[in-house]
Amino acid sequence: MLNHFLRSLIDWVFRRRSVGASLIKIGVPLYALVLASLTIGVRIPTKDGPFVFSWDTSGGAAALSWAVFIVATVIVLTGLLLVVRDVRRESREKVIVIEARGLRDAFVVDVRQGLVDGQIVSPGRALQQLNGVPDDIARRTDGTNRADVSFALGGLAPVPLLFLLGVIVDDEHRTLFMDWDRKAHIWRPLDEDDDGRRFDVTGLGAVAGGTTRAALCVSASYDVLDCDVRLVEPTAPIIRMDLQDRSTASHWSDAKQQQLAQQFLDTVMVLSRQGVTEIALFLAAPASLSLRLGTVYDRRNLPGVTVNQFEQADARKFPWAVRMPVAGLATPELVQR
Repeated sequence: MLNHFLRSLIDWVFRRRSVGASLIKIGVPLYALVLASLTIGVRIPTKDGPFVFSWDTSGGAAALSWAVFIVATVIVLTGLLLVVRDVRRESREKVIVIEARGLRDAFVVDVRQGLVDGQIVSPGRALQQLNGVPDDIARRTDGTNRADVSFALGGLAPVPLLFLLGVIVDDEHRTLFMDWDRKAHIWRPLDEDDDGRRFDVTGLGAVAGGTTRAALCVSASYDVLDCDVRLVEPTAPIIRMDLQDRSTASHWSDAKQQQLAQQFLDTVMVLSRQGVTEIALFLAAPASLSLRLGTVYDRRNLPGVTVNQFEQADARKFPWAVRMPVAGLATPELVQR
């Protein structure tokens, strides 16, 4: 799986063509035009006397030939300079690949220590694996210009851990999101077209004055059911964000995900303006979107947020959650029920 991820990542990150190489490809053929206008003479001695081959196509076009030669030289030299610039830039740029391993078998965050038969039974041990990520990132980026650092994020793990990884990375760096294609069994970039479908947001008007805690239910793949939420949040007002025509395969557009993340951020900001200081987040979303929503969540200016983990077989439905390191909380905290 890791090989698929890295191979797809390399193809995606380095897919762009070099402008310098393209200029060189344009300039070199122009030299052929110059050669075609030169006078060429060849004298070969033989026993019957010298054999002379002469080719002169220049005529009165010598000035034009020199002009083409100069243009070709400028183009090629410009291309070479751009190639050198790109090589120097690539030598200092860093792409940090983070894969969160959880539900399936670079810089790998392995949270499988708490797994039994695909289900996390020891989320505390899994959380410990993520606690060291900020220090690891700082070590890897030490002395590197922020503009030269980018991230590639992917992984299959419980939603609270994916959201937490997004919070840790945040959106201050260039970030490439990838997801696992369950049909093709490969890692894929989010390269499909935006279908225009967005969240339908409801319930904001039900937040009464003085309310400090709210339950935000985001259904981007499966449905988050109010009856399940009420098992752990019996009194908090419920705000719903339901993706139109949602499915487990409605997330493969990067442009669409950017808009969904903006809707999520706008909704959280509305709740903040209404006086909400703590959000219980119930998120059903693909891994890439869970990561992205974490990256856009402002650590300083938004309410505290606790992301709940859904377990269908558990009578409590949401047996544990992770309180994110935002709104003054220094480190993530595990909430077990």
